[in-house]
Amino acid sequence: MKNKAHFISFENLIYKQKNGNFEEDDLFKELTKECDLQNPFEYQLAFLKQDQIYHCFLARVAKLPKTQFCFPQPLVFQSLFLENKIKEENFCILEIKPQKVFLCFYEQGKFKTFKTLDFCDNIEEFINKSRILELLQHYESKILLSTKAHEIFNLISAKAKLPFKMIQEDKIALSKHSIHHLDKNANFIKHYKKYLPWYFKFIFLFALSFIISIVVLSLIDFAQYQNAKTTHIQNEISQNKIYEIQEKQSQKLKANIEQLQLEIQTQNLLLEKYSEQLSKITQNFKADKNTILILTKAIAWLNDHSLRISNLMIDKTLITIKFSNEEDFNKALQFTSPQFSLISQDKSLHEITLRAL
Repeated sequence: MKNKAHFISFENLIYKQKNGNFEEDDLFKELTKECDLQNPFEYQLAFLKQDQIYHCFLARVAKLPKTQFCFPQPLVFQSLFLENKIKEENFCILEIKPQKVFLCFYEQGKFKTFKTLDFCDNIEEFINKSRILELLQHYESKILLSTKAHEIFNLISAKAKLPFKMIQEDKIALSKHSIHHLDKNANFIKHYKKYLPWYFKFIFLFALSFIISIVVLSLIDFAQYQNAKTTHIQNEISQNKIYEIQEKQSQKLKANIEQLQLEIQTQNLLLEKYSEQLSKITQNFKADKNTILILTKAIAWLNDHSLRISNLMIDKTLITIKFSNEEDFNKALQFTSPQFSLISQDKSLHEITLRAL
């Protein structure tokens, strides 16, 4: 059974601090640009805002578990103080991995900063060069904590004259506690509400009303036809002939109704398909004349060739489209639109970038 909450470990995180006020999309763009990430859509953002400071964490989407909540590991240790597992509000978490030492500092029980240091075999040299003792003094840490024992922790504890304690609480349990102490921005697993702008809702309702009207009129016309035909037959032929004709009409009616139901199902599937595409396109859609024109051309081209997509982004005259599978990707390359020029393609991501002409 999958855990309700999990975490991304230190070594799989990219940490940055940003000052100011940002929308989440703008913050993600700045971070991926600052970190020079070649494929930004392979990463997910989680952040903690404290006043004007954003503590930002990037993790690869491929590393995210299938769970409802997944937090950066440095943030889950806040619950040690918030859940009264320790009494010291200023503390430091130390974790050692091959060639790396990770430090997390907390003040008044809240996350302050995260640092990654290069480790070397000469422990004395490492302590002096890394300035760990100065950092502990700067952040006024009152206790050192770790999930695993290591000789370096005891040496740092002695030199800094701070107590050292092993964390007994399981990290998954800390992640579950964090659900109550962290907001949705700190969660790598994003839960987006489906939203369509009013004009797309209007189009959807109009199309649905049109289909319902056709169905009602078709049923009324068919009922009138059946009654007229039955009356005519009753006046001209015997009761047996009437029964025979009625039986044939009943079969024909059943076939027509089944055909009508099939057409309705087809229209509903098309509506769901268009609604899904429109939902994905308009999540971050900022309408202007040129953007709407480019979007209209793109949707027309996609519909003409029955191309299924999983994502679409527009930036000025550039439009980046991610297809649902390799078949649609190859089909898009085969039937490129004369209204766009192909700028780039990525077969592994099923993604192309076009420029509107």
